[in-house]
Amino acid sequence: MKTNSLDFDAQALREKILDLAMRGKLVKQDPNDEPASVLLEKIKAEKAELVKEGKIKKSKALPEITDEEKPFDIPDSWKWVRLGEIGNYIQRGRSPKYDKESLDHPIISQKCVQWNSINIEYAKHITEDFFKKLEPYRFIQKNDILWNSTGTGTVGRLNIVKDNYSHVPVDSHVTLMRMNQFIDSDYIYYFLRSPQIQKNLGDYLTGTTKQKELGLTNILKINIPLPPVSEQSRIAAKIAQLFALLRKVESLLK
Repeated sequence: MKTNSLDFDAQALREKILDLAMRGKLVKQDPNDEPASVLLEKIKAEKAELVKEGKIKKSKALPEITDEEKPFDIPDSWKWVRLGEIGNYIQRGRSPKYDKESLDHPIISQKCVQWNSINIEYAKHITEDFFKKLEPYRFIQKNDILWNSTGTGTVGRLNIVKDNYSHVPVDSHVTLMRMNQFIDSDYIYYFLRSPQIQKNLGDYLTGTTKQKELGLTNILKINIPLPPVSEQSRIAAKIAQLFALLRKVESLLK
């Protein structure tokens, strides 16, 4: 489908909004907000407790972020962190066993994860035996982020779960990312959609020209400019407001 100048301008505006947001220039900082450094300590403590209770697995230590890895300056109350530090569960789905006769158990594939929606109508279906062997944490939950991790033309596409699904997993071509409770998942979703990631996606991909892959190791190491949790929510709300306004303008000018 051809794009006209309006589409191009709208997309450019979206990218500019995301870029400003991730630099701390979209909403004002509140000096009363608890800084991200304190937030990180809370996350570490909670994750340690969850590991102790057997609810999540202990993750491998991630390398410190060097000054060279920080692409721009951020407000003093923010902190650069690795994505793996703030996620409770980040993992690809299992390779499925498909059932061509029964439609009882859908599984989300790359085709389901579109830029504007998560479309379950595109889902294939899995066998009862495969379904029963899946651990509970593999089923998507509200506010999970789904990121296509393989395939030329589909790798890098992502969306966030906003509907309630009953026992629906993802397949091995999709990475499921479940953030810690102290993190606003919408903020992380918008960051992963921002030009900082999407225009530099090649930096995170491995494999051949025919089969590019967004590996788990590279996903866990992604640097994120993390604001205080209240500011995360303010930023996400502002982005959603501005994006909705852009959609209205686009519809009026069609």
